[in-house]
Amino acid sequence: MNDEIFVKNCSENTVKELENIGFSKEYLYFAKDKFDVFKLKIFNLSPAEANILKQTCLSVGFDAAVNRYAVNCKCESSDAIFSATKEQLKILIEKLSKQPFRLKNLSDKLDKILNSKKSYTIKDKVFEKNKTLLMGILNVTPDSFSDGGKFYDIDNAVNKAFSMINEGADIIDIGGESTNPNATLISDKEEIQRVIPVIRKIREKDKKSIISVDTRHPETIKQSIYAGADILNTVVDIRNFQSVFDILSEHKTPVVITHSDEIPPKPVEKDFDGDIVDEIYKYFIKVQNYIKETSLKDNLLIFDVGIGFEKSINDQFEIIKRANEFLTLDYPIMFGISRKSFISKTFGLENRDKVTELYSEYLILQGINILRVHDVTEHARMRDYLSKIM
Repeated sequence: MNDEIFVKNCSENTVKELENIGFSKEYLYFAKDKFDVFKLKIFNLSPAEANILKQTCLSVGFDAAVNRYAVNCKCESSDAIFSATKEQLKILIEKLSKQPFRLKNLSDKLDKILNSKKSYTIKDKVFEKNKTLLMGILNVTPDSFSDGGKFYDIDNAVNKAFSMINEGADIIDIGGESTNPNATLISDKEEIQRVIPVIRKIREKDKKSIISVDTRHPETIKQSIYAGADILNTVVDIRNFQSVFDILSEHKTPVVITHSDEIPPKPVEKDFDGDIVDEIYKYFIKVQNYIKETSLKDNLLIFDVGIGFEKSINDQFEIIKRANEFLTLDYPIMFGISRKSFISKTFGLENRDKVTELYSEYLILQGINILRVHDVTEHARMRDYLSKIM
């Protein structure tokens, strides 16, 4: 054989690659777990836990990186990073289940990642996690940064909603109060007058489409659910809504949890002092644990990383670049980057749509579950094109 030996990256389609090299068909589905690789980061181990984890990983055939002072217990805690095949991860999970301290709990968490849910349900519709949904933005406001005033009229708003549905929107997100930095905050009474008639009119004509309501007011939440809204999308702390937890629970309303602080958000110039992605991840874990102890424990959570909310421009790019790190949360992950100011501030563009589409394409390829967008037509077309290569 005179052909040159060369090397290339292997496809993520492990089964197909094994078939291509002539691997035994009888053993194919048993062997594939040896070649699917997980790269994981574990937080907040004690030095003893970190040392046991490292030794257990080595016994399975791979290494774990831990804090250099974990070995002599001169650090308070240690994170850990390792890469393992699916088969190795299975063995590690079994071994950790028999270890002391909190390693049994770690075993359960790793098992949940290994066997993560492949789909989720909204309004009796099952969505596969490998397909990105489009949430069309409908601002029933006079002052939203992109389309304020265009759909302030009820009939215009309803027509826009059906236009987006026909273009390919899976969800219509209706907001009656702008959250841009220069916005004027309004009362729940005024917000209700803006959004409830729109929700009702859509529901009169269409019982099946999924409607989300974007609000920070408990009374608006209550009336929106009664009017026919299916999802609560909020940019404030979910703990502010304890007064409507029972209603949300009764209707099994999915809740979007957004990483955000003040409303309206203040521009942030200074980059986060630490790892912004890890910080957001830890916040979602904290909220998830809180909700497990409430009447919302059976509601679907959707995590929005909060692009545009109290984050520097560099931090927003970092979050987008590392989007797939959020996927181990095992809940749908949502990004709202559409026409956000970090685009114009970075590139000096008045029209932000092309850059939005470029980054949306990247996020779809990363596996993000929901994109909140203004231009549904272009995003739906792009999603269709990408479906042929994913």
